[in-house]
Amino acid sequence: MNTVWIVVADAARARILSCEGRACSNMQDVEALTHSQSRAHNQDLVSDRPGRSWSSSTGDGRHAMQDPTDPAAVERERFARELAERLREAHHAGSFQHLVIVAAPSFLGALRDTLDRQVAQTVTAEVSKNVAKVEKPADLRKHLPDFLY
Repeated sequence: MNTVWIVVADAARARILSCEGRACSNMQDVEALTHSQSRAHNQDLVSDRPGRSWSSSTGDGRHAMQDPTDPAAVERERFARELAERLREAHHAGSFQHLVIVAAPSFLGALRDTLDRQVAQTVTAEVSKNVAKVEKPADLRKHLPDFLY
């Protein structure tokens, strides 16, 4: 029988569940990953305040410069790479044949961009919904398609 892994994630936590068959009626927890830096505020992620500059060469006003990157986006991408690496290792070990991803919309894009090509080919369904806080597997099952592959 084919093993299906279901990844339920947002930018700060991911949960991996496993089940057998297309209907996937009996989901079991495999692993949980967390990334506490994704929950931090931007001022806690950067060490310095933004620099200041003159508004023009002849002007008297000074303005704060904007950060070139969003620290929260950097942490989201870092966690997506960490999760993608974990999925790559599991796929090469033969732990699953099909992958279903249920993730918050912003994290789903980051994860999709970082997945290994071979792992991306095993993705049979994607659900763009933030249900990472749902605890019971039966409640998570309600958010998935009837047949997973």
